[in-house]
Amino acid sequence: MTVTAVIGAQWGDEGKGKVVDTLARHADVVIRYNGGNNAGHTIQNQHGTFRLHLLPSGIFHPAAQCVIGPGVVVNPDVFLDEVADVERVGMPTVGRLWLSDRAHLIFPHHILIDELEEAARGGSSHGTTKQGIWPVYSDKAGRVGIRVGDLLEERHLAEQVAYLAERKSAVLRGVYRNEPVEAGELLAACARWAGRLRPYITDTHPLVQEALRADRGVLLEGQLGVMRDLDWGLYPFVTSSTTLPGGASAGAGIPPYRITRVLGVAKAYTTAVGSGPMPTELNDATGERIRDLGQEFGATTRRPRRCGWF
Repeated sequence: MTVTAVIGAQWGDEGKGKVVDTLARHADVVIRYNGGNNAGHTIQNQHGTFRLHLLPSGIFHPAAQCVIGPGVVVNPDVFLDEVADVERVGMPTVGRLWLSDRAHLIFPHHILIDELEEAARGGSSHGTTKQGIWPVYSDKAGRVGIRVGDLLEERHLAEQVAYLAERKSAVLRGVYRNEPVEAGELLAACARWAGRLRPYITDTHPLVQEALRADRGVLLEGQLGVMRDLDWGLYPFVTSSTTLPGGASAGAGIPPYRITRVLGVAKAYTTAVGSGPMPTELNDATGERIRDLGQEFGATTRRPRRCGWF
């Protein structure tokens, strides 16, 4: 069986979720490997229309094991809301949806810092979704982040939270003239999340390696597109993780040589959300018509997408 990486070939919003949903009918494992809830994949099926921001798009295929890999950053409230939406239509999640213990957690102060930084940029804002994505990836790179698995280690978690609250309070007070972070509030949120996330938290590496050894079909689901890649996109108007096939290897926990097929998804025209160059953008009636006919509004922010020629 193949290991297939599904990649956005434009700025994102190309329809990757629909492609993964179709391919997942024949897949054993579907893995989200990058980003967070800053982008959404829209799925339409007999149960209705669903905008998935964290759950893999294979979740509606009961035979597929679904994995949120270590390269993803997770807002637990968004995760739990999506689980509730899926289970509401009779689709089970426990025992087939897995959350890597290495994935990093998004806290309210990450979202706040994202919002404050965009406001501070004024007319030079990057157009982020204000979901706290770059601040949590910044903590991850700075080795001060809190991971999903830390929720189950109370003593270690308390130490990490105390340090993080002190550091982030200094930033919020000193840079943004804002209120500090309260360690007690962070720990309370962690306690609330831990109980509900426990059935999903696991070391996903053995699960993925077992699938590879058994030659099962694996789908790697990326978010956004190559033009938003941190290294090769239109910097600084990029996301905070890699969106390329190579990133799928690290973000999912799969050796590069095991990826046997890469599918680049593109639309017949181009869309983008946020700031930055877009050479073929149509700021006229034609662009408006493309937007209306294609229903080009962000799945996460509902912002109108910028439209242009291919």
